[in-house]
Amino acid sequence: MSVDFWRGFALITIFINHIPGNAFVWLTHRNYGFSDATEIFVMLAGVGAALAYLPRFRQGEAAATSFRIVQRAFQLYTIHIMLIVCCGALIAYAVTVTGDTRFFEAFRLDVLVNDTIPGLIGLATLMLQPSYLDILPLYVVLLLMSPLLLVLAARNVWLGLGASAALYLTAQLVPVQLSTFPAEGLWFLNPLCWQLLFTIGLAIGGMILNGDGVRSRVLFWAAAVYVAASAVWIVSGFNPTWNLSPVPLFAWEFSKSDLHLPRLLHVLALTYVVSHLPLERWIRQTRLLGSVAVLGRHSLPVFALGTVLAVAGQLLRALSGGGLLVDIGLIGSGLAMLFACAGVLEWNRREQEDRRHAIGPAASAR
Repeated sequence: MSVDFWRGFALITIFINHIPGNAFVWLTHRNYGFSDATEIFVMLAGVGAALAYLPRFRQGEAAATSFRIVQRAFQLYTIHIMLIVCCGALIAYAVTVTGDTRFFEAFRLDVLVNDTIPGLIGLATLMLQPSYLDILPLYVVLLLMSPLLLVLAARNVWLGLGASAALYLTAQLVPVQLSTFPAEGLWFLNPLCWQLLFTIGLAIGGMILNGDGVRSRVLFWAAAVYVAASAVWIVSGFNPTWNLSPVPLFAWEFSKSDLHLPRLLHVLALTYVVSHLPLERWIRQTRLLGSVAVLGRHSLPVFALGTVLAVAGQLLRALSGGGLLVDIGLIGSGLAMLFACAGVLEWNRREQEDRRHAIGPAASAR
């Protein structure tokens, strides 16, 4: 349940952050540390993949399970295309109403409008990367990589982590990156670097399945100090100009695109610190926290709805001129719709479970 809670927390944070400049952005934890909700989302994706697929790999069902993973990746691919179409329609409507084509440029969809044929190729191959729509392409690539990672993890978790770390270092030092098309550029989130965080999530999921845990007072206080120091660093606006060469750039810079080491260490330290909280008990006792866990339980449809609502919120904020009341309306109504969506899906899930339980005894009675 705590995994669902943190997934829901990440979804709420992503929605708020994807309406830039609103009055509630300062509440999100990216303003108090080196990492943000994207790191949480990707790591929990790895945890979820381990919980769903790793037992089958351990049972020797690698081929059938890999096929299911490819099916899941294709589902994400189709949802990503659908999101581009829906968000593109909202942006096109804003352009129609205002006559301002800069909306296309702001979301990096101008290439699809001005150079449609190559743009469609980029759309179909995930090489077209509109703003705020780059998480699902990363997730698709990570899922397609996951059968190999799961095979290694099923044999030995350290083997999987070692192979993943080697790929991470190679991508950082060479460097290697995926290109966009038709506009010249690079993927904002480099899958060859982010796969390490996904693999760490797989390892954490494997530990959950095994009932294992890492409990160390020294490690806890080291993680807590790192989280606190990063908060002071960000809040104080500390912006050093030092150059630590020949130490590799990824070891001391803060690039999100290539998941540089300070960001990676921050999300791991934050995870270790909050893992010591009695979150399961709090979720069972507090209705609001339980509702956040329901959001995470239905993460894909909630994420898709949140993406569309965030783009609509950006457009409405730009057209209205913004302001506190506008922000309260946009964020409040958006979150209400996300919780309503998750509530309906949860109700449907329970109805289906009750129906299956009712059919089971009836069938056995025959």
